[in-house]
Amino acid sequence: MSTRQLASILSLLVASAAACGKSDDTSETGETGETGDEAEIVECGELEPADAGTCTAEGQAGGSLLIRGDVLGPDAVYRGGSVRIEGGEITCVGCECEAADATLTCADAVVSPGLINPHDHISFANNWPIGAGVDRYDHRHDWRKGLNGHAALSTAGGASAETVLAAELRFVMAGATSAASAGGEPGLLRNLDSGGLEGLSIPQADSDTFPLDDNDGIQQASGCSYGGDPTTSQDLDGGAYLPHIAEGINEYASNELVCTTSGATDVVESNTAVVHALGAPLALAQQIADADAKVIWSPRSNVVLYGATAPVTMFDALGIPLALGTDWLPSGSMNMLRELACAAYLDDTHYGDYFSDRDLWAMATRGGAQAVGGELAIGELSVGWVADIAVFAKQGEADHGAVVRGHESKVALVLRGGEPLYGDAELLGSGALGAEVCEPLEVCGVAKRACVARDTGTSLSAVEGAAGYPLFFCGLPDDEPSCVPSRDEYPNGPTAEDLDGDGIPNEVDNCPEVFNPVFNVPFPMWEDQPDSDLDGLGDVCDPCPSNAGEVCEGPDPDDSDNDGVANDEDNCPLDPNADQADADDDGKGDACDDCPVANPGNQACPATVEQIQDPSDPGHVPPGSVVLVEGLTVTAIQPDGGAFTAETGSGQPYTGIFVFTGGNPGGLGVGDLVDVQGTVEEYFDLTELVDAEVTIVTPGDGSPGFAAKLMEPGQIATGGAEAEAHESMLLRVEDVVITNVNPDAMDYDEFEVDGLRVDDLMFEALDNMCPLDSSFVSVTGVLLESFSNFKLSPRSAADLELGDPSCQPF
Repeated sequence: MSTRQLASILSLLVASAAACGKSDDTSETGETGETGDEAEIVECGELEPADAGTCTAEGQAGGSLLIRGDVLGPDAVYRGGSVRIEGGEITCVGCECEAADATLTCADAVVSPGLINPHDHISFANNWPIGAGVDRYDHRHDWRKGLNGHAALSTAGGASAETVLAAELRFVMAGATSAASAGGEPGLLRNLDSGGLEGLSIPQADSDTFPLDDNDGIQQASGCSYGGDPTTSQDLDGGAYLPHIAEGINEYASNELVCTTSGATDVVESNTAVVHALGAPLALAQQIADADAKVIWSPRSNVVLYGATAPVTMFDALGIPLALGTDWLPSGSMNMLRELACAAYLDDTHYGDYFSDRDLWAMATRGGAQAVGGELAIGELSVGWVADIAVFAKQGEADHGAVVRGHESKVALVLRGGEPLYGDAELLGSGALGAEVCEPLEVCGVAKRACVARDTGTSLSAVEGAAGYPLFFCGLPDDEPSCVPSRDEYPNGPTAEDLDGDGIPNEVDNCPEVFNPVFNVPFPMWEDQPDSDLDGLGDVCDPCPSNAGEVCEGPDPDDSDNDGVANDEDNCPLDPNADQADADDDGKGDACDDCPVANPGNQACPATVEQIQDPSDPGHVPPGSVVLVEGLTVTAIQPDGGAFTAETGSGQPYTGIFVFTGGNPGGLGVGDLVDVQGTVEEYFDLTELVDAEVTIVTPGDGSPGFAAKLMEPGQIATGGAEAEAHESMLLRVEDVVITNVNPDAMDYDEFEVDGLRVDDLMFEALDNMCPLDSSFVSVTGVLLESFSNFKLSPRSAADLELGDPSCQPF
């Protein structure tokens, strides 16, 4: 440390306490804070307390619902306010919402958006937590692979469906409604990165554990030669991208951020939320800020594995939006409330009370929504947003503190899209919510109900039996991973001589109240406490870390896109649009609205198949868009029920589409007239609607009701002039012979007729058993593209009319 820094620090200790932490002033909310504007307090009037429990219920379910309580709006707390719900969406927030068919009055509770967990590995929910931890590591591959003399962690994936549902229920019981968990099961949570969005009209997020293709444990302090198949900027589509980057405290970690912010592997863009980012010194953090990217913070897992966590106070000062994620059960938190508890502990004990309760709550709501690309649909109590809501009993807490210091026993109600998932037994058993069939359970002496069987088809008892780790604890969770920073460099925690517990005495610490240790590790990121602008304040407690002085350069945390319009009022909060232009007047600014017609709130973009398939169509819809296509006829169904093809029946080019559902939705049949909502995706060259939700408008009779379009084989074979335009359409070729019995060396049960491949995707019994030169009167099927080849896929034996009676392969 330089002489100049030592001299400066002594004169700046008082300034540091104010600049790096919270002031001693208490706001009207009972919170303290300076990192952002506090919520306006709006007094709507006193509510009548419940005679017993948290809420009273009146009226009958089936129509609109009014929830009354202390409403945590995006920029105001409406004490004694209300939220009105109709059709699964929020229709009013404030003091004067009109009456509804059913009313819940929760006088001693706060009404919050459902919590959003943007990072978990739920398929590892079959493991037990590691408690205090077996080691303190320097980089994630140290514990993954047992490198550099460290003890490897033993974890196994492959949790059963019931165990995954138990993990989802564990999240729901703590107030969560959405998660990006790298897995999930239908029902309960919205699974934002693995399908199962449960009707949410946003593109599926992409959770990428190894963006540099370093799964084998490659560690480098410099250079970007990791695996042979890294993610590149060309691989990103319109959905949120959630890559693990810089998980560690040495240059192995920071070099990952160097490589993912430059060159062909530059994937830190405006739709990116970097997971972990421990190894992010100021210069690299500035790269995240300059890209308008976000950071997902997992403090408990970071601390127990590395003895430290990301420099989130510096990220906040740079204007980087923060979200809070649990990581996974082995080293992370069992639910979002325990992750909030860890964040609050670190803030109180090691960050000089930098963040307010509202700041932490925002990381678990609006911050999570921004991370997963859902900032215009979830994470707020705003008109047009989906009704994902959690009600928390205050029990002595106020406003956002009721969530930050909440517990499963205090969660009075959780709604996903207005439908109850969990809550107080008396409340769910009332006619106002229509959830009488939901299963009872007792949580720390409080009678609750959980709507597991109704929402998933799996009973609560089966889920509880498969949970492994309990669904809840009345005290501290058993073997909960430690949230107390501890390494050889700072074994004693905070003391009077070391207020932030980072192992550096106050008198020489350039951030005496904000944790910024120096690590004695191989390939350290730095050898002293970083102070990039040499003003005597360390980067993590400097309100202007990039420049000396009191006037900060850089983005405003409350204006993420730096366009002069505050996030709470911005119709494109992550895309600069100072003019707030909104040509279709749907509340979504033109700068962030890919839909050419109005689709307010959570509505998908109405589109035709031609607009999806034909790149020359004036209204072409790009990949990543969430669309609603109406009036399609089902032409073929994959044998496992996980996908189907449909078309308009006009026979015109660009009128067929492949739809991936992951399971047969409600007994779908060929000939059904359907409406489909899903996300446009290019999958191995095939245009698809994925995460699809299907509504059967008119059941069919097993036939599409129109004839397959007659084509010449050469027109639709690979390289044919009409192939792309007839993708996913029902077609027929006539008077053809087998010209190749095995066109692919891997033998995928395909053959060729006059140069056109015929495959078994839709008809598994198809086999290339007919000899060369066997003839067909006709071959009918849907034209699909995979691995750069167009292939006609018959649906049954009836689609192959044999011309050679000696060939009977079926």
